[in-house]
Amino acid sequence: MSRAKLTFSIIFLLFSIIFTFNHHLGFSVGDTILSKVGLLPYTTTYVRGVHITLFIGLGMLVCSYFITRKVLGSSFPRLASKLWLMVLVIVLSYSFITDKVMYVVKWNATGTNTVSYVQNQSSCMYDVVEDGDTLASCYLIIKNYSGQLVVAMVKPDLARSYRNQDDPLYESLNSVELKPVRIEIEPRGTFAGQLAFSGLASSPLPFQGKLHDIVLDIGIEGQNIVFDYEMP
Repeated sequence: MSRAKLTFSIIFLLFSIIFTFNHHLGFSVGDTILSKVGLLPYTTTYVRGVHITLFIGLGMLVCSYFITRKVLGSSFPRLASKLWLMVLVIVLSYSFITDKVMYVVKWNATGTNTVSYVQNQSSCMYDVVEDGDTLASCYLIIKNYSGQLVVAMVKPDLARSYRNQDDPLYESLNSVELKPVRIEIEPRGTFAGQLAFSGLASSPLPFQGKLHDIVLDIGIEGQNIVFDYEMP
């Protein structure tokens, strides 16, 4: 058995898993790669349509699995026969593993580096009235990977979350200035829940609606970071 072939096959197999399946932020590395090269991970939008990443990834996973199994089989037949089980365990625990790895990576992090935001599980119900008063109720998941209590000021960006810049509603939402809300996240803890925001639209278009994949501004210790993973 060639050591180079074994190393290549194992790396190919692990890459296929990482490319295909969702990590702790709720999307895959493959989604990010396709987006960066100008391809859509989904045929329509992030929340509906055929998931192109999954089809490509599963093709790679099948190929890499049989290549690795064949290479292993010549010298380690018992290990090769159990390869399917090892792959299954890695796939099922992949999101959990990446989440726990972040606790190590961000162990001594400070400021905005301490938190991560699960964007594709977020949503906001909003209501803009004629006089410009705007209310928004948002479900957000924010993780604190550090060993310190995090006090954060959070504020959703409704216009960037809407994304359709050719729609008159975008102009109205873009004129909305919401007031940030203060939250506390326990050391190595997670905030998951509803937050109520209020603000004023300078160019109001009376409308009620719901947005998903919320772009979120988080301020910690005088630093600000805008979370937008730009998944189409």
